[in-house]
Amino acid sequence: MNEKQINKSPAVLVTGSTGFLGSKIVEILMDRGFNVRAFVRKTSKLEKLKSLGVDICVGDIADLDSMRPAFDGMDYIVHAAADTVGSVEGGRASTIQGTENVLTLCKEYRVKKLVYISSCSVYGLADYKKGDVVTEESSLERLPEARGAYSNAKFQAEKVVLQAMAENVCSIVCLRAGTIYGPGGEIYTPMMGFSLGRKIFLTIGDGRFILPLVYIDNVADAVRAVLEKEESNGKVYNLIDPYQLTKKQYIKQLMKKIYPWALFINFPYTFLYMSIYFYELLMKIIGKEPFLTRYRLESSQKQVVYDGTKICRELDWVAPVSLDNALNNVVENEKQREN
Repeated sequence: MNEKQINKSPAVLVTGSTGFLGSKIVEILMDRGFNVRAFVRKTSKLEKLKSLGVDICVGDIADLDSMRPAFDGMDYIVHAAADTVGSVEGGRASTIQGTENVLTLCKEYRVKKLVYISSCSVYGLADYKKGDVVTEESSLERLPEARGAYSNAKFQAEKVVLQAMAENVCSIVCLRAGTIYGPGGEIYTPMMGFSLGRKIFLTIGDGRFILPLVYIDNVADAVRAVLEKEESNGKVYNLIDPYQLTKKQYIKQLMKKIYPWALFINFPYTFLYMSIYFYELLMKIIGKEPFLTRYRLESSQKQVVYDGTKICRELDWVAPVSLDNALNNVVENEKQREN
């Protein structure tokens, strides 16, 4: 997109605009001069969006007809909405059906470009070897249903998006984000381990696991970049920050600064794996589906390295927020919340 086009204030619809990521995308696109419309549910909290002066359109991502007014007059769509509860029903309605609806309306309204926010959970990590580098060409999940409702829904939704890309429904960019973090977000995810209140944190493994982190502002700026640059059309990009932070370093540089009085303990991976094995046997005996499985554990803890350099090479893009600034922002935000 050249400067002349930017001055025309292209219109962008953002789904999932009240969420952790969606609201940041709205904020950054507004700052960049885009004319932003937010698609929201009628039960959504709208204070932040209203303070930004965003055009608001109410509807249901799973209801095609309710979405039509939101698409009217839009040049671009950023589809960040997805079920975050992790239920099968929610994933089917919000994540999969919602994505199908977005693609249908992109074609109907002749949208210029769609940016779809996917996830690195689509990769088939259980099949990888320790130390493998995960690029956009790496193999995808063979057993998406075994990864849990959220990951399966994201996999199925991306599958629909990739098919639409092949059919040239419109110009589409697929962004596979790593673990998104930032002020107001979750700071100790299941990938890290388990916590008992804010006093004891059990970290899975010996701490050498490299976290696939991406700071929220960097994700939102990448969305801005792919909207502005035609070279991104039809591409898939990993979004991973350009540093390798291990669990041990994350705890030292962030967690211990927020909870200096807490106890941090490494929980052996092998012991957890065997515990889940017996848990799965017990669930099988009583006829119930296990909440956690060895396959999900192995997938979440496979020691691989994600490569996020493709978007940097092809679009000459640089993540605007450094690691030090990102961590400091999170620490300061959490300290304010604690006080």
